[in-house]
Amino acid sequence: MGELQDWAAPIRAMYEASPVATLILDSELTLQWKNQAAEHCDYAVLPQQEGDGLNLAGPVNLRARLEAGVPFTLTIPSVLQGPVEWVFLPQMDASGRLQGVLAHLFAQAGVQSHPTQSWKESLSNPVSIFNNQFRTPLSQIFSVLDLLRTDYQQDPALSQHLQRINWCCFRMLRTVINFSTDSKILEGRLQPNLLVADLCRLVRLLCQDVAGMLEQGGYSFSYDVPEEPFRTLCDWDLLSCAICNLLSNACKFTPPEHSRISLKMEAFEKQVTIVVTDNGFGMQPATLEQAFDRFYSFDPETGAPCGDGLGLYISRMILQLHRGTIALQSKPGEGTTAALTIPVAQPQQDAAFYDIPFGSDPFSNPMVILSDAISPDL
Repeated sequence: MGELQDWAAPIRAMYEASPVATLILDSELTLQWKNQAAEHCDYAVLPQQEGDGLNLAGPVNLRARLEAGVPFTLTIPSVLQGPVEWVFLPQMDASGRLQGVLAHLFAQAGVQSHPTQSWKESLSNPVSIFNNQFRTPLSQIFSVLDLLRTDYQQDPALSQHLQRINWCCFRMLRTVINFSTDSKILEGRLQPNLLVADLCRLVRLLCQDVAGMLEQGGYSFSYDVPEEPFRTLCDWDLLSCAICNLLSNACKFTPPEHSRISLKMEAFEKQVTIVVTDNGFGMQPATLEQAFDRFYSFDPETGAPCGDGLGLYISRMILQLHRGTIALQSKPGEGTTAALTIPVAQPQQDAAFYDIPFGSDPFSNPMVILSDAISPDL
């Protein structure tokens, strides 16, 4: 591999610990770098190589498409894994010339899992029992809390105790939902319900809901979302879960009194990017390397596990279901940046339209997921 160019250094830092196989090519389509995920998968091999360069100019006219500067997806046969989808993201310089390529690789569509029957039974049955045993009592507790709030709203001391109980119940509900989602992933049942959505509008509505919650918790939060519509096929319930997981982590590991948490969304012709940034504790390299692992959790203040360790793992799976990527960049003491990339999916003419904002739903994704860091209103 050649020496990494200056333009590629920030990209390398962003995707080094990403679970998605990622490659950086120079303007001659020579491999410059690949991350750990690409090192450990058999299909992250440049096809039809001549030396270190990629030679696909004939049937697909790859170079011409890259020099146009527009991201695109190319399906390339693989003997070991079957078809592999390459997502090419051309990187242009100030004058509009191709200076390199960022490439993501996907060996299969969606998240598929094929555990043995005994493995399924050993995991799904206890999880099913766990969910049933906790959801019913939690529903009853929430109902009683609602009655108590009405009867004792004039008692400040009791209201404070009820608020604490309410917060603990929301955190338990979040764990129940995470374990249920994890069970669906293991069994290959987490499949997106793809509907047409104006993604910019939905992200903006999400940020408006989150802004009030973060302000209540003492956090400084800003967001920048395009006003122009960006219509694509997506499962907004799943995508909003991934975004809320990132915001929850930002709050959990950032002291509110000095916080600067932001969300920035950019819409391009073929994709959108959503970047969540905080100025919190940050992560050591060893922690960053394991951040997407199932059940991995780490409190940088105490060094002890915190949470159920499923938030980033589930977010990673959700992005894979949408053919997107998720990446983290972090430095101890300086904060963390999380980046989501979601490619456009063209809807069919008869596709249903998603237009259901969270509104006043007391158990919406922001209310449940952010309860890990912020007490929801009773």
